Amino acid sequence: MLVSILHRITGDGMAIVGLGVLLWWLGALASGPEAYETFQALATSPLGYVVLVGLSWAFFTHMCSGLRHFVLDIGAGYELDANKMWSIASPIIAIILTAAFWAAIKLL
Repeated sequence: MLVSILHRITGDGMAIVGLGVLLWWLGALASGPEAYETFQALATSPLGYVVLVGLSWAFFTHMCSGLRHFVLDIGAGYELDANKMWSIASPIIAIILTAAFWAAIKLL
């Protein structure tokens, strides 16, 4: 049940917050260097990193949950033990993917 709720919350969060950040970035990009510098300064602030890490966590959580639901839709994984294992593994895998994503960004 928690994985399903997280799937819905992360989808809504990406749609609302992610769209806002995307539109702000595009507007700053189109408005010139000063506007883009303002965006970049706020995006790389501690609060900006919280938002960006949160969005990436939401993306990976939504993706893992979506893949889990896809497997269920094709008729596999309905066994109680397998279903419970993937319900626990999905959020954990999402956290690992988020950490790996940000580690890769910091290395570049």
